[in-house]
Amino acid sequence: MGIKGYIAAVLFAGGGCFAQSDSLSDPYTEKFPDKISTQLFTLNTYNNFTINYKNEGLTVDLAPNRKTTLGVAVQYDILFFSVGFAPRFFVDNRDNKDSKMTSFSLSMFPVQWVQYFDYIYQKGMTLQTDGGNIYLSTMKSMKLGGSTSYVFNKHYSVNALSFQSERQLKSAGSFIPALSYYYTQLSGDASEGIDGKIYFIDVALSPGYNYNWVIAKKFLVAGGLSLGAGFTKTVDEEVNTTIFLTTASVNLSLGYNSDTFYGGIQSKGIASSHNTHSSVTMNDAVSYVTAFFGYRFDAPGFLTREKNKIKEKLKF
Repeated sequence: MGIKGYIAAVLFAGGGCFAQSDSLSDPYTEKFPDKISTQLFTLNTYNNFTINYKNEGLTVDLAPNRKTTLGVAVQYDILFFSVGFAPRFFVDNRDNKDSKMTSFSLSMFPVQWVQYFDYIYQKGMTLQTDGGNIYLSTMKSMKLGGSTSYVFNKHYSVNALSFQSERQLKSAGSFIPALSYYYTQLSGDASEGIDGKIYFIDVALSPGYNYNWVIAKKFLVAGGLSLGAGFTKTVDEEVNTTIFLTTASVNLSLGYNSDTFYGGIQSKGIASSHNTHSSVTMNDAVSYVTAFFGYRFDAPGFLTREKNKIKEKLKF
């Protein structure tokens, strides 16, 4: 039985996630080009789904059971990556056995371009309705993809937004259009009567605006908003459709950023709307809330030399 058919059957039958800093050639930003930024973080992130059965007037939420991730991140110059997992000692990861959650991200910041890649894997989800909850230990979701964007205002620092390798010295904002592309899969296991899967391929162009507000020399409040549209290809059992897609995202950050230590809180939400067929729609939302603490130290000489060689060849 397919995923939506199984869910409908269960619910209807029952009734009811220090080297010297770079010279200040730009008075708006300060760079740390020869520093390695390391970061420990806790991240509450999950990819949840809302299924709307229009004919029956029923809305069902599919929420993952593990949400809080412990992770580590490293940035050197234009390259940033992080990896995290969801340990059981966090309170909101204890509710059901066999749940899993893993996340990985990779970012690059060549000149005024910004490139993101994300991977989120979840196992163990709960059907949530007004009539009660049903835990599905083998229900899995996987999201893989990223975005490519361009920062029009060179005085605006994307790195300052995440507090890793730059510091915003004067408040600045920028128009930042982005092209996003994601593959999302939701699947079950025959042992629970769910032997089908749904997957989406989303491509959208999202104009947006971000602003870094320097409230003191080392304190920053940052935020942004984007709205976009594109197309989504949906494969649901025997149904294969390509339709219009709408997306929206919002982010907010607050933090402290000194020459060596940095830390703060960041939040971000991304939502997409899909029609799986004429009587069923599925909304796909990803939310991030992270608290982090980081430290910068001098990069080894050989690494600095190799980096400079590569950047010279690539004209960065």
